[in-house]
Amino acid sequence: EMFALLFVCGILFAQAQGWSEPRIRLNSGAPVGTDVILDSGSPLHLICEGDAPVTWLPRLARHKRFISKEVGNVRSFRVNIATADFTGTYKCVYMSGNDSNESSSVHVFVRDPRILFVSPSTSLRYVRKEGEDLTLPCLLTDPDATDFTFRMDNGSAVPYGMNVTFDPKKGVLIHNVQPGFNADYVCSARIRGVEKVSKIFSINIIQRLRFPPYVFLKRSEYVKLVGERFQISCTTNNPNFYYNVTWTHSSRTLPRAEEKSTMEEDRLAIESILVVPAVQLSDSGNITCTGQNEAGANSSTTHLLVVDEPYIRLSPKLSSKLTHRGLSIEISEGEDVDLRVLIEAYPPLISHQWVTPTSHNASLPENRFYNYNDRYEALMFLKRLNFQETGRYTLHVKSSRKNASITFDIKMYTKPVATVRWENVTTLSCRSYGYPAPSILWYQCTGIRTTCPENSTGLQPLQTQTQTLAFHKDPYGSVGVESVLTVGPSNQRMTVVCVAFNLVGQGSDTFAMDVSDQLFTSAMCGSIVAMVVLALLLIFMIYKYKQKPRYEIRWKIIEATNGNNYTFIDPTQLPYNEKWEFPRDKLKLGKTLGAGAFGKVVEATAYGLGKEDNATRVAVKMLKASAHPDEREALMSELKILSHLGQHKNIVNLLGACTHGGKTIQFRCFLDLSQFLPVLYWSSRNTVVMVIF
Repeated sequence: EMFALLFVCGILFAQAQGWSEPRIRLNSGAPVGTDVILDSGSPLHLICEGDAPVTWLPRLARHKRFISKEVGNVRSFRVNIATADFTGTYKCVYMSGNDSNESSSVHVFVRDPRILFVSPSTSLRYVRKEGEDLTLPCLLTDPDATDFTFRMDNGSAVPYGMNVTFDPKKGVLIHNVQPGFNADYVCSARIRGVEKVSKIFSINIIQRLRFPPYVFLKRSEYVKLVGERFQISCTTNNPNFYYNVTWTHSSRTLPRAEEKSTMEEDRLAIESILVVPAVQLSDSGNITCTGQNEAGANSSTTHLLVVDEPYIRLSPKLSSKLTHRGLSIEISEGEDVDLRVLIEAYPPLISHQWVTPTSHNASLPENRFYNYNDRYEALMFLKRLNFQETGRYTLHVKSSRKNASITFDIKMYTKPVATVRWENVTTLSCRSYGYPAPSILWYQCTGIRTTCPENSTGLQPLQTQTQTLAFHKDPYGSVGVESVLTVGPSNQRMTVVCVAFNLVGQGSDTFAMDVSDQLFTSAMCGSIVAMVVLALLLIFMIYKYKQKPRYEIRWKIIEATNGNNYTFIDPTQLPYNEKWEFPRDKLKLGKTLGAGAFGKVVEATAYGLGKEDNATRVAVKMLKASAHPDEREALMSELKILSHLGQHKNIVNLLGACTHGGKTIQFRCFLDLSQFLPVLYWSSRNTVVMVIF
C-alpha cells in the first residue's frame, strides 16, 4: 500500500514538476536509438539520466545485479562480457513512478553464432484459458536473421485457425487461443544460410466452460423421525477445480458439508455430503444444493419432512368407470376390476399381503407392488370376475413400527329369479334372489293360463293384501326377498303372476288358482294327490337309476393287427404317464365354453407350457362339484385314451392334465383351444363311444 501510494504521488509530482522522459546513452556519451547491436563477449554499458532518481528494468530479473549501486538522477547498467542472454528490452523509469508514462527503453541484440533464439531458462510450459492471447518469448539475437517460421515440434504446420504475429524483440504472439492449439511448438529462422531452432514451447489451453455444472440429488423427498440422523449426498462434476458447491435451507442455517472429488475421464467428479446428526421438527423444509462455475450455476432441491411418530397412510384409487360407494364396488359378471392403493409410510414397509376370497387357491390373482422410497403403490388386477370371486379383498401392510390394512368389498349384479308357493288356503308367497335386492309385483288374470298378458289388471279385484320382507342377505352377493299375497274367497278361476325385478333384469313365476268357499278341502285333496304322484315318480326314478350304467368303465380301444385280428384294450388298464401332469397354480381359468350333466369346458390360460415364459390359450375339461366317483373314473379313462392315441390333426390334441390337489374340482385336463372341436359321447348299456369331428 505504501509503494502504491509513493507510485501515485511520484506520478503526480512528476507531472507537477514537468519532468521529461529519461534519456539513454552509451558509455561513450553518444545517444542511442531504439536498438543496440553488439557481439557476444563485448561489453554492454548503458547510462540513463532523468530529472529525478531513475533505475533500470532489465528483461531478466537476475540481471538487476548489473545496475549501479548509487541512487540518483543518473544510473548505469554495466556488463563487461555480454552473452546472448542479455538480448532483450531494457527500460529506464523514474523510481517514484515505476512503469509510468515517463520512461524510455532500448532493445539490445547480442549476436552469437551458436544461439539465434533466447528463451527463459525456467519451464516453457504455458497454460492459458480459451480466448486469451499468449506470447512465446523466442527472441532473436541477430536482427539479420531471415525465413522466420513457427511450427509444431513434429514438423507439422500450426493448427487451422491459429492467428500468429512475430516480433523479433518479443517473440511469437498467438491471438485468441483455442483448446485445439494444445501441442508442442518451436520457432526457427536462418542466419547466414543455417537454420536455427528455438527451445520447445508446450501449450495447454483450458477450455472455457459453456455450461454450469450438472447437480444431482438422489431423491426429491426425505422423511425422518425426530432424533434420527440425516445424511444427503449431492453429486456434480466440472472440468477443473474452479467450482463451488453450497447447501441452503429454506428457513435455517445448515452445518458445513464434507466434500470429496475424484478425476474421472478428464472431468472432476465432486460429491458433497451434508450430515445432520439428530433432526428436529424445525429441520423440515426445502434443502437446495447449488453447483457453480464460471459458466453459471445449477441447483437441485429436495424436501425434508421431520415427523414425531411413525405413520402409514393408505389411499385407494379406483377407476371412474367403476360403480362404487367408497370401498364397496358393484360389477356385472365377467367385468374387469383393478384395485389400486397408494401408500405413504415411515419407517419403510417391510411386508405387504393381499387376502382375497380365492386366497386358499394355489395362486392369487395377478398383482404388483412398486416402491418409490417412502411411497408405494399396490395393484391387483381382477379379470373377468365370476360370482365365486366376489367378496372382500384386503391389503395388509406392515412396517417395523406400525401395521395397517384396507378392504374392498366387491358385489356382483345378479338377475332375480322368482318362485311362487302355496303356503295355505289363503296365502301365496313369492321368493326371489338377486342383487340389488329385487322388488316384487303381483299380477292376476281370470282363467287358467301360462301367464297373464302385460295389460292385465292388478290385484284390486281380489281385494287382497301383500307384504314384502327381506329374509336373506349375503354381504357380497344376492339378497333374498319374500312377498306374501293374501287371497280372499272367490268363485273364479284365476292365474297369478309374481314378477321380481331390479336394475339387471326381471324374473317371474306363475300360479293357477281354483279357489272357492271349500278352498281348504280342495287344497287338502290336491295336496294328497300331489304327494301320491311324487311318490310314484320317486319310485320310478329309483328304478331307472338302478338300471343306469352310471358311466361304468366299459370303454374299449380296438386295434387292428395282422389283417382281421383285433386287440381289445380296457382303458382302465392303461397307465397314466406323469409327464402330462401340469402345475395347477400355472393354469388361470376363464369363461365357461360349455357344460354337460357332470362336467363342463372352460377357457383358460396356461403359463409355462412348452416354454418357461409362454402363455397358451387352452380349453379345460373338468368335473362339476357334484360329480360321482364313477364319472371321475370315466373322465380319467378319457384322459388315458387321448394320451394313448397321441397327436393327430383330426382329433383334439391333449396338452396336459391336473390330477393332483384341489378340493372341489378333483380333475382337469386341457386341450389346445385353437384345435378344439365338438366331442359327442354316445352311450349304450355297456359301452361309451367318443366321436370327435
